[in-house]
Amino acid sequence: MTVKELIKLLQTYPSTLQVAYRLHSEQKILEAHEIELKNLCHYRPDGWVQDERPDMPTQQYVLFPGN
Repeated sequence: MTVKELIKLLQTYPSTLQVAYRLHSEQKILEAHEIELKNLCHYRPDGWVQDERPDMPTQQYVLFPGN
């Protein structure tokens, strides 16, 4: 999903809703300082993204927090 696609999706929800994310066995309210730009490996065909490695090409992602 790209930032453009995320914005389009978020615009379909009421703008007054809080945003939460799963953290272990509970949920937590999302705060702006928890979202970061990070270099990670290119995503695999199954959608998984590995941490940055010196032997693989990387790209920048908008990274949301999680478990």
